[in-house]
Amino acid sequence: MKTKTPLISILIPSYNHQSYIAQCINSILFQTYNNFEIIVVDDNSTDESEKIIKNIKDKKIEFYKNSFNRGMNATLSEAFKHTHGDYIAITGSDDFFDRYYLEEFVKFINAQKEEYTVFYPQIVPVDDNGDILSQKNKTENKKFPTNNEVLRELFLHGNTLASPGMIMSRKAAKKIFPLDAGIHQHQDFIMHIQLLFMGECAFIPEAITYYCVPTDTNGHMSSNSRKAYKRIEIETPFALNYFLKHIKTKEQLENIFGEMLLQYGKPQNDTIPYFLSRIALDSKDNRLLNVWGARTLIEYL
Repeated sequence: MKTKTPLISILIPSYNHQSYIAQCINSILFQTYNNFEIIVVDDNSTDESEKIIKNIKDKKIEFYKNSFNRGMNATLSEAFKHTHGDYIAITGSDDFFDRYYLEEFVKFINAQKEEYTVFYPQIVPVDDNGDILSQKNKTENKKFPTNNEVLRELFLHGNTLASPGMIMSRKAAKKIFPLDAGIHQHQDFIMHIQLLFMGECAFIPEAITYYCVPTDTNGHMSSNSRKAYKRIEIETPFALNYFLKHIKTKEQLENIFGEMLLQYGKPQNDTIPYFLSRIALDSKDNRLLNVWGARTLIEYL
């Protein structure tokens, strides 16, 4: 039974964000909704992050530290071990929230009759100083009407969903944790795909999560570095393979891709890899999807 005042566990994987971590934690402590716990796991930072975190005294904070640098997914998995919440929220240690973030989420879920697997807030991008970027650079979670449209968007265009502040049900979280420790760049992309195949998603209309868009080389995983692009190249096939794993029937395939399938014939359950590979091969402006399509088609044939 859904509780009106659920406990929300907020996971913060921290690594070398000494300039941001205090703002992140304090933005949660100052929430208007107060039934939450904060689980911070530091991934063996080499800066002053640990000292800053320990100086924030509040009984809602649980702090743990990895004995060596394990990566984002392993750190999130470690944090999840210590949760007790009905819902699990995830944020980067350089992001922060509007003070009504949790209140708006709880208000939203209490207004819904159906159960959802994952919730996405709207995103306001900010620079390294916390200043809101110009409107033309604003990235938002789109309000798709159905899961199938979200899945089609992810397949065709990559990770178009913003993950800061995403919240999932505990039931769903228990199915995806522990996360694959070998994934470093596409951890949120894969998480989105898994959750969307698991159940319904909802988009919270208020812009209540502030996402730090890096402008320097201070260790942000999302920075546009050559290493990040290389990781994306390597990990994209692993993410796309989840479509092969989860689409088991032609009805599922048709619900997601609709009329896009018509030019390739009539799908059957055993031809799903063929149709996915053809869609991937014919997609425009997505080289990694094209490469995945070619490999998938060769393996199918």
